Amino acid sequence: MSRPLGIQRLSNELLKEILDCIDCDPDLSVNIDRRAYLSVESFRLPSPPVPSRAHDIGSFRLVCRSNAEIGREQVEHVLRSANRHLHFPDPSFFKAKADDQRRIVRSGEDARILKKAMAAFSSLQHVQILRLQDEADRILLDYLHESDTPLLHLVDLQWSPACIHATKTMAEALVYARSPFSRFSGPMMNPQSALVIKDKIPKMVPILASRLTCLELHFDDSQELNERIQQASGLFKTVFAAAKNLQALHVGFPSRSPLDLGLEEIFNYTYWEKLRAFGIQAWRLNAEEIINIARRHSKTLRGLRLRDVQLREGSMWKDVLVMLRTSMEQLDWVSLRRVDYSKHFDELWANSMEVGDVLLAGASDSDDEDSFPAHFSVPGSVVDSDEDDSDVHSLADTDHGPDANEIALSPNTTASLPFCTCSRSSDPASVDDLGDNGMFVVYQQRKMWEKWVIGQCPEHNSS
Repeated sequence: MSRPLGIQRLSNELLKEILDCIDCDPDLSVNIDRRAYLSVESFRLPSPPVPSRAHDIGSFRLVCRSNAEIGREQVEHVLRSANRHLHFPDPSFFKAKADDQRRIVRSGEDARILKKAMAAFSSLQHVQILRLQDEADRILLDYLHESDTPLLHLVDLQWSPACIHATKTMAEALVYARSPFSRFSGPMMNPQSALVIKDKIPKMVPILASRLTCLELHFDDSQELNERIQQASGLFKTVFAAAKNLQALHVGFPSRSPLDLGLEEIFNYTYWEKLRAFGIQAWRLNAEEIINIARRHSKTLRGLRLRDVQLREGSMWKDVLVMLRTSMEQLDWVSLRRVDYSKHFDELWANSMEVGDVLLAGASDSDDEDSFPAHFSVPGSVVDSDEDDSDVHSLADTDHGPDANEIALSPNTTASLPFCTCSRSSDPASVDDLGDNGMFVVYQQRKMWEKWVIGQCPEHNSS
């Protein structure tokens, strides 16, 4: 009798281990210590595995008879899980879940456990506050969305109270544990949470801020945004004055609702002597405001992100670009994604179809997905592509690039320009060749400007 060959010689135990690798948990597809997990560009959940689990298990079973027997249990498990999801969600389960959450908050059990956890993390470096949705809630919301009868009004899921409570509780736990963390990320903060910290735990703020080397804040609520952020201006002043060791700073707002406050109302003319990367998103500004804060850090700044910044009437982007090109001593990259002029921005939105806030915010946690509800175009322009005009695809901003362990604030600036700007050209481009008309900015211009600012020749430095 011939001996089994190849895979048939493997033991059932080893085959089960192979199957475990195929049928893995998709939530574990991104390790927590990878840059993609921590990056400000990557707060979105991991993409679902392709092909599906059932397809992979089916392929595994087709290899040989032994695999068919071993994979049968996994198929039955997948079918049982799918069957559970097909039933109408049990209201009593969600009521019990809500009651349990209220009990935990009222008893302070969450704060007690969080303090204990923070004390145990003796080498903690990065803290994030994220808006998460468990599987049961996802199934419920999917059911309500797909129902023929309007049912969403029956469910009240508010992020604001959760964000406020999470921010307050986390701050208390970090101070209690004397945590050594140095990075804080809040990609979907509610402005009201800043006011709660300001009013209820003001003494903790300077203590926590003094430890920071990296601070990433993105506020996702556009309701009365200017008023609420202005009310928190005193807190921003306290935080930025205490955060003397900041190396990277990003403060952003919803792309659909640019903040209409002066830059220094938030940053209060603060100078950070170690600042290497600075980013703002969704702001209406004068050119001089950008110039002043960049010039203040001209000796240290290596990266500058001006995403969704709209210049007010009377300002020109070319004034900002010339200053960045001639006065920044170490600037390696600049991101101008979706920059424009305020008047043109308002005209685009006024002429666009009405889209609700839920659809605009989308399901993604990343501000990288916060784009216009429809693609706009102007005569002679190329429609912007969110995929092409993304900050996440730069080689320098990957897990394996040269800056894999550096601050996660580097963009993609690759583009082709219409003219040569290096020494090989007998007629170098001037500011007038930038094509800034003071009315609108299109995709090709932005990509060309990004390279021009850092002195790269579009013709001879195409990589």
